[in-house]
Amino acid sequence: MNNNSLDADISSMKRIFFFATPIDIVPVLARFEAAAPLKFVEMGVTTTPNRPIYLTSSEIPNPGIATHETGFMSRAYLVSLRDTKNSINTFIDRNGEKRWSLQNSDNEDTVILTIAGLWKTGTLLPGNISTLHANPTAQQLMKRFQSALRREGFSRIQGWWLGAEALERLKAGKRLTVTAEQSPPQFDFALSTVD
Repeated sequence: MNNNSLDADISSMKRIFFFATPIDIVPVLARFEAAAPLKFVEMGVTTTPNRPIYLTSSEIPNPGIATHETGFMSRAYLVSLRDTKNSINTFIDRNGEKRWSLQNSDNEDTVILTIAGLWKTGTLLPGNISTLHANPTAQQLMKRFQSALRREGFSRIQGWWLGAEALERLKAGKRLTVTAEQSPPQFDFALSTVD
């Protein structure tokens, strides 16, 4: 495959799914931000406009440790080039209180990174990086993350990227679930899917 066809394949990437332990994900994050300074801003709805902003991935607390028993509900970060100005919306909730919301939909030069990882039971929950936007900046961030996965030795199996330790856990019979800790075993990433 030549570089032009690779660029065409990723020109409209919307989501990349992966399984990563802390040992797997830390070097990926370092490589992801190596080409240009990034910022990682904690997403979600808050009671104040202030929220944690990490100027390097090494500041992110416990990468590869899930913060919720459902992978996609673990802490997420809005990732952008460091000088990108984020747009934060305000609204009044049902109780009449003001809230602030940081979303990818309002920030087109960004991606959402949900690392997830190991849950307290030892189950490995899936992470992902995604964007709603097809613009060059968002797509370049997607490309950089996928390149970091590849260059840090992740294996692509049935559309999922698995870090070396995640793959070893799978081969050892440990649980990797594509949804949540509480999901039934039929939603686990099965050893039979490994080549």
